[in-house]
Amino acid sequence: MAKLTWTGEDDLHNGGAGPSFTHAFGMTKFPKGEAVEVRQHAIVQKALSNPFFEVEDEDEVDDAPQAPKNRGGRPRKEPEVIKDPDPIKDSDS
Repeated sequence: MAKLTWTGEDDLHNGGAGPSFTHAFGMTKFPKGEAVEVRQHAIVQKALSNPFFEVEDEDEVDDAPQAPKNRGGRPRKEPEVIKDPDPIKDSDS
């Protein structure tokens, strides 16, 4: 399971103490500084982009998206990338 830790927010009006917990991501309670185990991929992704959360083991969730399955008879092939060895060609030569 992924572990999310809310680092808290400083509150300028209360001497910098801030709240002791927050309710976030579907009303899950996150006490300040304590790791909370989370199983949902979407919640982990939101926490990764939130500067007030630290995330551990983000790949260990129950519903992470999987690689697409091949439903046909042939194996899937990655598209071939063709690179031009000389991308800038002189048309006058």
